[in-house]
This record gives sequence, C-alpha cells and structure tokens, in this order.
Amino acid sequence: MVEHDLAKVGVASSNLVSRSIVTYFFLIIFFTTIPLYADSKIYIEKNYCIDSDMLNATFFGLNTKDNFPIVNIPKDRVHYTIPTSQLIAAFSDKNITVIDVTEGVVIFKRHCKMMGQEDALNNAFLEKFQAMFPFVKIEKKPHIFIRTSLPSDFARYKLIAVQIQDSAIKKSNGTFVAIFQIGNKERKFYVNYELQASVDVFKAKHNLLNGKILDTDDYEQVSIGLDNFSSRTIVGLMPSNLVIKNYIKEGQILMENFFEEKQDVSKRDSIKAYLKEGALMIEVQATLLEDGNIGDIVKIKTEQGKILKAKILSTNQVMIVE
Repeated sequence: MVEHDLAKVGVASSNLVSRSIVTYFFLIIFFTTIPLYADSKIYIEKNYCIDSDMLNATFFGLNTKDNFPIVNIPKDRVHYTIPTSQLIAAFSDKNITVIDVTEGVVIFKRHCKMMGQEDALNNAFLEKFQAMFPFVKIEKKPHIFIRTSLPSDFARYKLIAVQIQDSAIKKSNGTFVAIFQIGNKERKFYVNYELQASVDVFKAKHNLLNGKILDTDDYEQVSIGLDNFSSRTIVGLMPSNLVIKNYIKEGQILMENFFEEKQDVSKRDSIKAYLKEGALMIEVQATLLEDGNIGDIVKIKTEQGKILKAKILSTNQVMIVE
C-alpha cells in the first residue's frame, strides 16, 4: 500500500516538472517573438542640423541602448537631401512607428549657426533688404544657410558688408553675398536665404476698358507674396490722372505698363494761342497736335493752317515761341 502511494507521488512530481519545462520554453518563445521596439515611436522632421557624419537612431529621438546606424552623411556635403522613405525604411525594419512630418524629403545641414555668425548675417541682410525695398513687409526672421564648407576659423572672421541683387524683390528665396574680413584680407561667401514677406499692391475690382480714367472705385489694395511680385507692380500710393491703355480684367494686379498718365492738355483740344510782337500781344485760336503738361513745348495748328511751336501756359492757353 505504501509503495503504491509513493508511485503516485513520483508520477505527480514528474508531471509538475514537465509542465514547468513546457511553461519555460513557452515564455522564451513568447518573449523572443515580441518586437524589440514594438511600442517605440519617432517623428521624422523636414530639417536637421548636424555636426557628425554618421547619424544613429538616438539622433532621431529613439530611446534605446541599441543605437543602430540610420544614415551616413558625406563629409564634403554641407547641405544634404535624402528621400524620407529611406529613413522610414530603416526604422520600419525594427518595427518602429514613424510619424512623417516632412514633404517627402529630409534636409541635413551643417554650420546651422554658421559658427556664431548667423545673427550678424541675418541682421545685416534684413537691414540691406529693407533699405533697398522699404515697401516689403517681412513677416518673420529669414532663414539663412550656406551650401559650401566654412573655414575652421570662421568664427574669427568679421562681417563688413552684404550685397543683394535688385532681382531679389521677385523671389522669396535666393542668394546674397557676404563680405568678411580676416586679418588684412577680404573674402566673399555666397549665402542662401528663404524669406517670408509680402507687398501691398492694387487689384482691379472689376473689368476696366481702355481709355478710361482710373478712379479710386476701380481698385482695392491686397497683399501678395514676393513670388507673385513684378518689378512693374504699382506699390505705395496709386498715382493720379492715370488712363487705362489696354483692357484690364477683374482681379488683375495693376502694373505701371497698364496705364499712361493723363496730361494737362490733349491732342485735338482747342486752345487760345498768344503771339507777342514787340509791345503787341496777338490772340488766335489753335488746335493742339500733341498731348502735354503745363510748361511743355508742343506743336499747334492755327485756324490759318500754320503749324507752330508753343509753350503750354495753362489748360487753355499757350504762348507761341516760333
């Protein structure tokens, strides 16, 4: 009877050990099949400032001890662009969730602060730009960057001037020249900029026919970006006495070449012409053969058919000069 009970205990113990072994192996399989970064999440931004060539996972915000490589930036590239999909693939292989806030590309930049020269360059660029184009409204601090390597001692260079082309008014991005001094030498660097700015201009409120004198009810003021601006766009105050040269559609931005200035007198107007002979002043009726303003010399034709030159005295009087 005792041997029978011991046999039962042995069987029970054997079953318990077997179940423990099965449970152990099940836990090993379960935990090894769970992705290492299953709950990890990172954001991919459009722009990154870099100081090294190899960028690992922690650079992009992943909190991990396994700091695996993601992308290698060529040493000679100051401004390097890759497709966002390349970064997403590197993280997806590790089952890491990626939130993409780019527009399809990621830009890596060296010298983001330009070795301490960024603020001085920004201020000098803004001061020069506003002096050249005072009618432009700059809405936020411009973004400036450089596409070439800087000297290792660039922090010692002293900014002495910036040069901006007249065509800069037509685009929200471009390049300007920064002139630095080091010792007794000067060096030029080409600096890229991106500018968020606008200009107040005038837009036609309705269709305008040629020959019409422009009235304040014909236009309204609106703001446009630099990419939509032309050097012939009317800015500031709208000139008076404008005559429409060609048909203007509703909504068109008004340009200087759309108009001609209405002059004080017009061709074919009748006018009093005076001829001075000694102490005698003779008055004749004449017709203007040219448009003109007070003080201009224009041609006139008398009632007798003579073509003479006369100086415009007022809107209805001229003085014959020959």
